Amino acid sequence: MTQKTCFEAEVIQVVLETMDVLTFRFRIPEDVPFSWKAGQFVNLTVDTPEYGPDMSRLTRAYSISSAPCEGNFLDLTVKYYEDGHVSRHLREVTYLGEVMTIEGPFGKFFYEEGMGDRIALIGGGAGVAPMRAIAMQILEQGLDVDIRYLASCRTPNDMIYLATLIGWTETHPNLHVTHTITRPEGSTWNGATGRIDAAFLRHHAPPDSTDLYYVAGPTEMVKGVRTALKQDLGVDKSRIIWEPWG
Repeated sequence: MTQKTCFEAEVIQVVLETMDVLTFRFRIPEDVPFSWKAGQFVNLTVDTPEYGPDMSRLTRAYSISSAPCEGNFLDLTVKYYEDGHVSRHLREVTYLGEVMTIEGPFGKFFYEEGMGDRIALIGGGAGVAPMRAIAMQILEQGLDVDIRYLASCRTPNDMIYLATLIGWTETHPNLHVTHTITRPEGSTWNGATGRIDAAFLRHHAPPDSTDLYYVAGPTEMVKGVRTALKQDLGVDKSRIIWEPWG
């Protein structure tokens, strides 16, 4: 059982994942007893004086996209929204060395050894953040777990962590990565297209070869995948671990 902790953390790195997705790395102070399970989330509180006194300090929940095994830091992968006050601050105002408040960890969206030998990590958009952490932890621990990493993106340019995933598949044959593109028009994409539906799931992660399904992303996407798994593929709800984003 992880213990909730609240602490101040400094931004030490910013990585542009796609044109509207950034990953922010925070240093965990050495004297802070913070630990988490890959896939969990934290509450991030940011000083935002640019929005006036009524919104000068805002809090949002973000999944941790790094795994505990990677080091004394945590990464938060954030999608930018024009009307998202915190995501706008992070993209337009945040600087290296800025200090923010982190509280957590929270959530039951994680994998532990023994939970299943064949898992499907299904993410939509920035919902792949906890999937990256779970996959990384399993690979780093050398567990004999078959991982189906299934991600839905708008265009080929929206594939988050692509270089990392390619590198992992070259050295870990138990990791299988598939992207499906919902807006392939105008691109040279020749892979899967459309949303993650029953047919896609039946082909890439059929129930007879999948122990657990992890689903995260936009609320409607998560709802659709859960419905397809339960109603069309007959997967018991106990085998579906899900987390909706706003």
